[in-house]
Amino acid sequence: MRSKASRNKRGLISGIVILILLVDLFFLLYVKYENQGLPIARFNFFYLGNILNLFFTFVAVLGMGFYAFTKRPTFSPYFMLTFAILLSSSLIVAAASTRIAMPLPNVYFLDHPLQKIAEGALFSFYQYLLILFNAIIWFSLLSRRELIILRSIVDSAALIMLLLAATFVYINLKKDEGKKFNPVKNSTNVAVVLGAAVWSHNSPSPSLAARADKAVELYKKGIVNKIQVTGSNAPGEMSESDVAFYYIKLANIDTSVVWRENFTVSTAEQIRFIKDKIYTKDKIGRVIIVSDSYHLTRVHEICKFYKVRAELAASDLKLNFQHNLYYKMKESIALLVFWLFAL
Repeated sequence: MRSKASRNKRGLISGIVILILLVDLFFLLYVKYENQGLPIARFNFFYLGNILNLFFTFVAVLGMGFYAFTKRPTFSPYFMLTFAILLSSSLIVAAASTRIAMPLPNVYFLDHPLQKIAEGALFSFYQYLLILFNAIIWFSLLSRRELIILRSIVDSAALIMLLLAATFVYINLKKDEGKKFNPVKNSTNVAVVLGAAVWSHNSPSPSLAARADKAVELYKKGIVNKIQVTGSNAPGEMSESDVAFYYIKLANIDTSVVWRENFTVSTAEQIRFIKDKIYTKDKIGRVIIVSDSYHLTRVHEICKFYKVRAELAASDLKLNFQHNLYYKMKESIALLVFWLFAL
């Protein structure tokens, strides 16, 4: 009787944990779309990031289903319930970080505001805990070896690194994304220059200059008749869009054809700006997004998330091996974070 009562208790708690996991999944997807101004009804089952979200939760739910019926579980049901509550708590804190301005210095790190980095770190911690939860469940079900917690911690970190490596490979496979651009002349086309770093004395970084140069080239060839520059500013600097504007002005371009926005701080915000502000203008033809080749894979993935139809044009920026590797590694982190959390 005691054994049956124990199994019933484990089954009940397993059901509660499964419910928590499913609620967490829905909440994550809701936050993911709501943060980007999209209704959850726009959820796309075939978007890679959503597939990853569903996969990790499905594996956890499946593991808890087996756990409910195992005869001698390695961990008590209260341990599993506590871990599930910890998961939910970490997700709630991560979601709150997107709504609350944290008391962080108004400075940038790796060209990103610390607020945005903190948000990504909190969501990534939640994802790591979910992977760790999966590892603990399945190691306990499939193995009687000792040090399950330690092995789970190490293997979960290894899986995160494997995901980053796979994303890095994906970026390299898609490195020619901006070379598919079809340069057809049209008087209603718009070139959108994505923001990049501003260097000392308000001079454009090589990346920002190369993007602006490509937009000027498209304008002079008659492929576009308007140029939209984007990007806000770090403390003590002019905005990225203003620096790009004055740089383009030096190319003897009529500045009346150059539009500026100076409030977006990320690639995702700039793609959302294209969706909400540029496509709503009258007589807009093709939108041609201009950025560096290493960046365009992520741009394309963000466009797919927003269902923004835009063409991509790569700048002529030349990077040595070390810088190319650095930027692609940084893009791998940023793309994986966007896939999983739309940040």
